[in-house]
Amino acid sequence: MSEKIIITGAYGVGKSEFASQLALTMAPCYLADLDVINPYFRPREQADWLLSQGVEVVGSLLKNHINQDFPALSGAISGIISQKSRIILDMAGSENGLRPLATFFEDLKDAQVWLVVNLSRPESMLDKIEDMVHLFEERSKLRISGFVHNTHMLEYTTAELVVESQKKLKLLSQQLQIPIVYTMINESIVKQCENEIENPILTFKHLILRAEWMRGASL
Repeated sequence: MSEKIIITGAYGVGKSEFASQLALTMAPCYLADLDVINPYFRPREQADWLLSQGVEVVGSLLKNHINQDFPALSGAISGIISQKSRIILDMAGSENGLRPLATFFEDLKDAQVWLVVNLSRPESMLDKIEDMVHLFEERSKLRISGFVHNTHMLEYTTAELVVESQKKLKLLSQQLQIPIVYTMINESIVKQCENEIENPILTFKHLILRAEWMRGASL
């Protein structure tokens, strides 16, 4: 696996959550919070907890201030990327959202680039994915090297939904010759899905960026 992974996708598909969950499996590593376009759930909101797990969040000039919604990126990111550190970059797939890539293009031209897909989101339905791939590649000058399957409906997600969506994405994956590199599934239903999924599965228990569980006495 590349030491540099760019995670992108349409608004609301869960790319920041996937990036955070993936970072936990790669720790110690850096997680660059570069989603400065309409960020809603943001890794920098859980920077302290992630650091306790071996994941250092970098991004804001304001020390990851949770209210920062403008593109003022820390100069530390450039150094971290150029030093060949293990780093995951979470960024929006829109034209403006991809602008930070221009700054780091030389150091990231060999990075893995994964597009997160959630077929339950209007912005990421099956008939829009091919156009999303072409637009990303045109804007960034990088190639999408993998899909991350993250179809879900939060607590209403069923194994049937995941498996049926996986089958649809697999057909498109074969057509576009872009592999599915991960499917993200809640541990409560993973046993019902895993025999139907050939690619690696990222299993999670809690959604890090919907942090109600962090309010308990144990944290």
